[in-house]
Amino acid sequence: MSAPSLPDFEHTLQLSGGRLDAPELAECHGLLCGLVCRESSRTAGDYLKQLSAMQLVVSPDRALHAALAQVWQSTVDQLEDEELGFRLWLPDDEEPLEQRTAALAHWCSGFLAGLGSAGQVDVLSAEAREAIADLQEIARAELSPSDQDQQAGEDDETAYAEIVEYVRVVALLMREDFRGPKGGEAIH
Repeated sequence: MSAPSLPDFEHTLQLSGGRLDAPELAECHGLLCGLVCRESSRTAGDYLKQLSAMQLVVSPDRALHAALAQVWQSTVDQLEDEELGFRLWLPDDEEPLEQRTAALAHWCSGFLAGLGSAGQVDVLSAEAREAIADLQEIARAELSPSDQDQQAGEDDETAYAEIVEYVRVVALLMREDFRGPKGGEAIH
């Protein structure tokens, strides 16, 4: 069984009625993923309260509230998926690379905030702590339109895709580090 898809990113942006831009919406998902990894978001309501506390989404209307609740459920299911069906919620590949890069940076920032929300992270493996340092660097990433020429654009697209995959794997690693083995699972 495959994990459920996340709601359409662009449609959810439209539902925000201009109250969120793409990087902020990506940050909302990063925060959610960090909270779920730390088991600090046991319900969609917990997540929405955290979004409000961080001033990311305050008093969403019914449609945006429903979309964010669906994001919560889909993300929880994806992170539990044995087939590793977890995906980052980012702008579509048709969007300009600089917008996607900014969104990825904000996703990482939100993820780090979610991880830190439940206290210290010293329980993590050395590999996970190194990955956090990498995410801190990615959270500072930016790409201006003037940085691109045709060849560099193709190279940048490839690099972007590789970084997104790395961040996805790091999120799964964090989930496992914080979760630990479930009852009956062997530790190798």
